Amino acid sequence: MQYNQIRIACRNLWKDKSYSSLNIAGLALAVTVFLFILHYVRLEHSYENVHSKADGIYRITLDMYNGSEFVVTDCETYPVLGPRLLRDFPEVKSYARVEHVGNTEVGVGSEGHIVKRVFAADSQYFSMFDIEFVQGVKTRALTGPNEAVISASTAAQLFGGKDALGQVITIAHQPLTITGVFKDIPENTHLKFDMLLPFQRVTKTDPALDQWNNNNNYTYVELEKGASLEGFNQKLYRLSKERLRSEILVAAPIRDIHLHSTRSYEPEPPGSIDTVNFMLVIGILILLIGAINYVNLSTARASERWKEAGIRKVMGASRGALIRQFLLESMIINLAAFLLALVMIVVLTPVYLQLVDKPMNLSVICAPGFWWLCGILFAVNCLLSGLQPAFMMSAVKPVSVLARTTGRGGVKGGALRKVLVVAQFTVAVVVISFILIIHRQLRFMREQDKGVNLEQVLVVKDLPDGTGDSLRQSRQLAMRESLLQLPGVKEVARSYSLPGSDVNDVNTTNNVHREGAPQNGYNFYNYPIDPHFVPLMGIEVVAGRNFYETGGSDRDVLLNEEAVRVLGFASAEKAIGGRISYLGGTQVVGVLKDFAQRSVKDAAVPMILSSHAQFSQYISVRLQTDKAAETIAAVEKIWRVHQPGRAFDYFFLDQQYNQQFRADQRFGSIVAVFTAFTIFITCLGLLGLTAHSIARRTREIGIRKVLGASAAEIVRLFAKDYVKLAAMAMLVGLPLAAWLGHRWLQDFALRAQMPWWIYTLAGSSILVVALVTVGLQSVRAALVNPVKSLGE
Repeated sequence: MQYNQIRIACRNLWKDKSYSSLNIAGLALAVTVFLFILHYVRLEHSYENVHSKADGIYRITLDMYNGSEFVVTDCETYPVLGPRLLRDFPEVKSYARVEHVGNTEVGVGSEGHIVKRVFAADSQYFSMFDIEFVQGVKTRALTGPNEAVISASTAAQLFGGKDALGQVITIAHQPLTITGVFKDIPENTHLKFDMLLPFQRVTKTDPALDQWNNNNNYTYVELEKGASLEGFNQKLYRLSKERLRSEILVAAPIRDIHLHSTRSYEPEPPGSIDTVNFMLVIGILILLIGAINYVNLSTARASERWKEAGIRKVMGASRGALIRQFLLESMIINLAAFLLALVMIVVLTPVYLQLVDKPMNLSVICAPGFWWLCGILFAVNCLLSGLQPAFMMSAVKPVSVLARTTGRGGVKGGALRKVLVVAQFTVAVVVISFILIIHRQLRFMREQDKGVNLEQVLVVKDLPDGTGDSLRQSRQLAMRESLLQLPGVKEVARSYSLPGSDVNDVNTTNNVHREGAPQNGYNFYNYPIDPHFVPLMGIEVVAGRNFYETGGSDRDVLLNEEAVRVLGFASAEKAIGGRISYLGGTQVVGVLKDFAQRSVKDAAVPMILSSHAQFSQYISVRLQTDKAAETIAAVEKIWRVHQPGRAFDYFFLDQQYNQQFRADQRFGSIVAVFTAFTIFITCLGLLGLTAHSIARRTREIGIRKVLGASAAEIVRLFAKDYVKLAAMAMLVGLPLAAWLGHRWLQDFALRAQMPWWIYTLAGSSILVVALVTVGLQSVRAALVNPVKSLGE
């Protein structure tokens, strides 16, 4: 019996190949997109799953206040905090401190290499977090001050195919022995590193780390099982009031970091729970659109199947048997769609990983739980797409077949189809509107006046190498003079940081105040520059002067307009000559127009620039040539002369600055791709519905043409209903799109205005898509010879 049902189902599907092909294609595309989106969502939610103790590990952060006004939450705390918590808080089982070291030049023999993700950590870090070692003993790692552990990929970078264990490297002329090699850190954890140094090495170079200042490290604690986070935070609050003036210590689960953090100084840019939820909603909607196509096409064909269902009932078939028959057809179509979807997933995985900016070695079909998810999705899809048509067509009464009154059931089916088509159009209107909003906002940010000229600026990294500050400065100055001799070089400047630099390349300080004024809790960005930095970057001096090239005082500082405001100066002019408490007392000699140190997505930050250029680690070169490659080669040659044996590492400033928009640009690209899928799947459904409608009304078309109807009138006959449905979808979708766009824009300090034509364009786009899809088939039907139509 079952074999017979399968044979009948396959015969029915084969009989109408176009119907089956459209259903299989629509469902396969919907399933492919949904599984890709679900993989992305699960990956984002899986952060810290790689650590078996993740549920009991918390990171201490620092809420900063200016009086009662909240200023910012800093991820970094004080190095004395960890030992204090272990000593005085019985619920603290262990702690680990991690400090960001950043890009580091590592010497191997006579060659220098840049290792980018370098941190220093306590040795007990390895007992809290699951780091898998492939060489060395994890329990003995980082127990001595002259050790280092590296990732497998870093070992290959530094030593090629040689055994890394026991090898000696140098950092700032200090020898370190490699005592361990660990597997590369997985993607789904917030703290990724290529090299770890002992934390005691940091405390050795900075004795101030033994005090309650310089909050420059992450503090992780493992709590005893059953410990109350709320109670622990209450104790931290009391400790804050005892030791800190305007800062509150707060513990937060490490599982919340990636998707829920809005804190400053994260080790990497966090994700967004709103983005993840939006993607999940898009995936579900696309899956529903695929199912809607099936339901629409099935109900449209219902009149052709009612006779079959009625005769089966006359022959003794029960309603349950008919439901099973129609569900079996749905299962066969879904099975074919799933097999096609799996092929598409395998083929498109590299494209998907590139789109979402994930490592290319990730596998979608081998991801944990992928296959049981496919099983659940298959069952859900069979029910979503097959249940309604099966119940509707199995409800036919035999007498209605004999009396030829089954057409009345088409009223309900037609109403359902209209509702589902409106739902499809609504989804399409929303996603098209949203992609237009994203595009306009990103363009708005790119076109904003950043207050700094980033174009044609080549930056060479001169990372600390252990050379004394005076010798290092003289070497940089000699290199500057050589660079200025190149015909393609206009200006050269030195600085500790740059606009758009990683946040860990910028120092911050608080409790800076005007002389005689009360202290405040604002966080000030600060870094040293030389006198050439301001003119090279094209930053406007709105009051006072720039630093002198010779002469002047090392107690002189420049402020930006935001710093002038938060320090309470009446105006930029009034700030000139004023003294502030920075570095024990400095004098303001100039005020700079606010420039985008960070992305224009964020509000302006108060900044203090000092003249201690001997600490510079970036050499910026303003180019004035179209032959960038030749100039870079010439710059490298000069570098080799002045910095023999050191790694030459460079980048263009505008490209680095634009990295800040990377997450938003990626989100826009993802939404654009899935918008295209949404429209395409919707078009498949419209294509099938229109083709079926035309096939049923072939004779009517012929009669209308004989009576004098033009091709345009025939097209209008079929198109008018879809125009009405598209208009209804616009009424529902455009307000929803405006609300979603408004919510997304709340993350931006500067927001583009969204004119009315954005939404009009989105609505018009779906209208055009519907008209083209319906119109092409209608025109073809209208051009058929009516003699042929009437003869069918």
